[in-house]
Amino acid sequence: MFKIKIKNIIGLLLYAIPNTILSFGIVYIMNNVISGKEGFLNDYIGIVFVSIVIYTYLLNIIFQKKINKYSFDLLCENEKKIFHKILEAPLITLEKMGSQRFYTVIEDLRIFSSFPSVITNSISSLLTLALCMTYLFTLSIVAALVVIFLIILIGFIYFFIVNMMSKKVETIRKYNEYYYKYVEDVIKGFKEFKLNKQRRTNLMQNYLIPNRENAKELDFKINYVFLSINLISGYGLYLVIAVIIFLLPELGVLKREDVISYVVILLFISGPINNLINMQNIYTRLIVANNRIKLFLKDFDTVEATSEVEQTSSENLSQLKFNDVYFTYDNDAIDKSFALGPINVSIEKGETIFIIGGNGSGKSTFINILTGLYQPSQGEIILNDLSANQSTVLQNLIAAVFTDNHIFYHNYDDYSLEQNEEYQELLKIMELDKVVGDDSEESARRSFSKGQGKRMSLIFALLENKPILVLDEWAADQDPYFRKYFYENLLPKLKEEGKTIIAVTHDDAYFKHADRIIKFDYGQIIMDKKITDDIVLDSSLWK
Repeated sequence: MFKIKIKNIIGLLLYAIPNTILSFGIVYIMNNVISGKEGFLNDYIGIVFVSIVIYTYLLNIIFQKKINKYSFDLLCENEKKIFHKILEAPLITLEKMGSQRFYTVIEDLRIFSSFPSVITNSISSLLTLALCMTYLFTLSIVAALVVIFLIILIGFIYFFIVNMMSKKVETIRKYNEYYYKYVEDVIKGFKEFKLNKQRRTNLMQNYLIPNRENAKELDFKINYVFLSINLISGYGLYLVIAVIIFLLPELGVLKREDVISYVVILLFISGPINNLINMQNIYTRLIVANNRIKLFLKDFDTVEATSEVEQTSSENLSQLKFNDVYFTYDNDAIDKSFALGPINVSIEKGETIFIIGGNGSGKSTFINILTGLYQPSQGEIILNDLSANQSTVLQNLIAAVFTDNHIFYHNYDDYSLEQNEEYQELLKIMELDKVVGDDSEESARRSFSKGQGKRMSLIFALLENKPILVLDEWAADQDPYFRKYFYENLLPKLKEEGKTIIAVTHDDAYFKHADRIIKFDYGQIIMDKKITDDIVLDSSLWK
């Protein structure tokens, strides 16, 4: 997911190479001045040294600004890509994957905020290490080989332990996924938890506390191991210096006069070595996060429409037909035993249709197909004699208020509420004008009772000005007065305005206000009746 382009690699090298040479120049001058080399004891050497330090500092400041901008641009683009994938994904995919993965992938993205320093330090450290090792070879080939061997040995021990930690880091991410599930349960089921002390106790004692304790213990172990092995780089360096000071001169491998040069160079490269070793913790987390982000994008990958579908108006909507439409769930998260179909039904412009049936009869699945949230497994949907299987075709026709309606915190639609006469009129019709008070967005998007929230959602749906209105158990949350008003006054008014209304309902006392009633059972339409007085009176039809 996070890939560096060729031009970015070239840019990194154009910074890293001169920065490394200048940094090496600093230690080279220091080394030769300390060793008393005559050519380095002149007055102008001090000016050269300070100039190199200042220039190197400015070079780093400029580069850090550019790489930070690049990194945060990359982070922002991938955050937008994540949201785009979620919004483009089919509803069935989101139901299967769960919202928790969305939270954890955002957390994974934030890990990449350390990306600039990781890239900069890694490249600079590698080049500095290579340059210093080359210099050591000019002093003594055998001594340099011994030093390289010892450094590689220490590094191998470190990397071996780090690789063992990567699986544990992945386990931490799994713990966090479950943790977010508990967070979501608390937020969405807060009232249910408040009503049942045993439920709260079980959540805490059997799930949340064990999850957090296990995550804490594992996270502690991982960080303790990383902290412990980070000390290897420091104390390992002392061992290497001890070999240089005490062993190599005695073996005649390194001249006594070159010992100081070796020690100075080793002290200088201890920084780059520590960077490379200590950043393994970050490397591991970045790799795990990157793999999880790629897996997330793959799981939520969808085939997007190649062209935009123009908005369909009520004038050119005449008929919507379902021909042998089937739908089956093809994932483990939802019951595979349920299947919808075959569905053969036509919806005429201006009809008021009530959808009825027991729990699990197929009403909600049919509504999801009607609104384009589910794609049919088989069959065809025909709009005005043209195929409408493409979800955007149906969605451009339909405004909906679902049973779990949500009022957004912000206005994401094209209409404005301020000084909107239609909005003011709808507030009066829904008897919310005194509740809302003014036409500001803040007043329309505050907390409401469940019934008032449904009314406000219906206002927003009507402001979309689409020809088909889908209402899923809308009246169930209304008080008796407004429920009666909805069926006897509001629905006829919307019908007169040319709306095609499909309402899921159980209110058999008001069935006479429908043009047709469609009954579902076991995923099939078992009854499709036009309403007459005789049909309404025969209540046995609806049982």
